[in-house]
Amino acid sequence: MRVIAAVMVVAWSGIALAKPMKIDIDMGNGTLVVTFDPKKISEADVRAAAALSPHAPHGVITEGLASCRDQAGALTACGSKPHTPAKPEFFRDADITVKVNRARVKELADQKVAKQLEPAREWLRRQAAFFAGLEERKLGYFKSWKSADLAGAIEGVDGTKECAGAIAKLDAAKTNDQKFQLAQYDWHNCMVERGYAVMGEFPQAPWKAFLKASGVKAKFELQDGD
Repeated sequence: MRVIAAVMVVAWSGIALAKPMKIDIDMGNGTLVVTFDPKKISEADVRAAAALSPHAPHGVITEGLASCRDQAGALTACGSKPHTPAKPEFFRDADITVKVNRARVKELADQKVAKQLEPAREWLRRQAAFFAGLEERKLGYFKSWKSADLAGAIEGVDGTKECAGAIAKLDAAKTNDQKFQLAQYDWHNCMVERGYAVMGEFPQAPWKAFLKASGVKAKFELQDGD
């Protein structure tokens, strides 16, 4: 009996020594302090989930047609002059940008996440698809200078119906440079405003549901001065 008791004491001591894992994840303007049981969820999955939390930066992850690229297709500085269709390399660079954006949207669509986080992932996918669609639609317009190429819905926002005023200005413009400026700013900004109205704010509930389901605890700490 004494031997058995000793073994039980050792076993219970081993259990008592098991502690949750704690990691700090940089969120840009602060730190997400996460505590979790590595036997229930991996650190990699925790870090992937953190990117879908309300504390992560959710800025636009697609690239604009004004992006300049080197011969290998990588982003590079544009120099002092704006990157416009008047520059011979503009369309080569823009075609690459469209492909890069499509790949990013597909990556989000294919990303495997916890069931609770799927609405957050879908919101990010829609945002990426919307901005990728804007750039692709504008590129078609810059190649034809026909406003019909801006028509059709992008994630629920129709480019001609929602922003008819901007389209009218495009059709009345006399030069390609004027058309470029109007499409790049007036039409684009109108679409962005409508797009955010349709997609709404980043959903908060999925993160809370994930924390509860996985037993993860998280605390966001702002950087000093924020």
